[in-house]
Amino acid sequence: MDFERSQYSAPVPSYALESSSGESELDDDELAAHTRLSSRGKRALAPEPAVELSGPVERLQKGGEAVFLVGEAGERIAQGVEVGGDAIRVTVDGEQAGLILVDASGAILVFLSTALPLASLHPLASKIYDVLEPASSTIVASYHLPSYIPPADAPSSSSAPLLFLASPSPAASISKLKSEGSLHHFNPPNLLHGLPSALLTVSVLSSASKSSTLLLLPTTAPPQPLNGPFSPVSPITASAGASLYDAGGPTGLGDPSALFRELAGTGRRRSAAAGAGASKAPLQAVKEALGWSWWDPTKQGGQGFAWLEKRRKERRREELSSMYM
Repeated sequence: MDFERSQYSAPVPSYALESSSGESELDDDELAAHTRLSSRGKRALAPEPAVELSGPVERLQKGGEAVFLVGEAGERIAQGVEVGGDAIRVTVDGEQAGLILVDASGAILVFLSTALPLASLHPLASKIYDVLEPASSTIVASYHLPSYIPPADAPSSSSAPLLFLASPSPAASISKLKSEGSLHHFNPPNLLHGLPSALLTVSVLSSASKSSTLLLLPTTAPPQPLNGPFSPVSPITASAGASLYDAGGPTGLGDPSALFRELAGTGRRRSAAAGAGASKAPLQAVKEALGWSWWDPTKQGGQGFAWLEKRRKERRREELSSMYM
C-alpha cells in the first residue's frame, strides 16, 4: 500500500496539544468524499486503519520502560543504537510503520516513522500502548527551532535547548534534569502536532502509565507536511535546513547534523571544550540520568530505521522511473 495515494482515505483528525473547537478544515465537497451513507441513511466513516504487530510479541513484558524514537530525532538517536535479536514489525494497512525490539537492559525500543496519514496516528499509538502497557514512557521527537517562540525569561545561554513535556507526575530524573538546566519546558503559544502528540496523549490516559515524558530535540530542518506528501530523503542525509537558519549561541551552526552533534557532545566545539571543564552536553546528561545504556552517541550506522530507508530508496526509484515514462 502507498501512503501517499491513501492519505485521504479517512477524515483528517488533528492531534495537537492545544485547545481546539473540533471543526474540520474540509469543505462540504471534501467531507462528502470521506463519507458514505449506510442503508439506514446514517453517515458512516471510512474504515479505521488496521494496525498490526508481527513477530515475537509474546516476549514483550508489560509494565516496563518504553522509549519511542520518532521521526528525525529518533533517526539520529538510532544511529547509535545496536539492533540485534528478533524484532517486531509494526504495520499500518500492510505498510511497515515501525519496529520494536527489547534491549539487553530490558528497555523496549520503538522506532517509528512520521510519514503516515493523520487518520492512522491515534490508532497506531493506541495499539502500541495496548500491547506494551509500559509503566514508564519516553518519547523522543523534534521541534522546529527557527519557529519556536521562547519564553521571555529564557536564559540567553540556551539558544537551542532540549525541551520536554511530562505527565502530572514526572519521573524524578526528569525533574532533576530540569533543575540542572539540561531540560526546559515546552511553552505556549507553541504547538505540537502529529505522532509525538498522539503518543503522549495516549500514554497520559493509559491506566498502566505512571510517568510519561516527551523529549524534544531542536532541529533546523524544515518540518514535513502533517499529512504528506512526505520527502523520500532521510533527514540524516538531507541538508536543506543548513542554509535557512543559523542556530547561533553554543553552536553557531545551521546544519541540523552539526547541531545534533553539539547536543550529543560529539561536535567540534564541544570536543574542543571538553578538557576545559565545560558543562556536560545536554544529551549526555539525559543519557546518564535516564540510564540509556543502549545508546552510544559516538557510534554511527545503527539499523533501527533500515526498513524506512529501504522504503525511501524504493520510492525514489519509482519517482525516477515515472519521469521517463
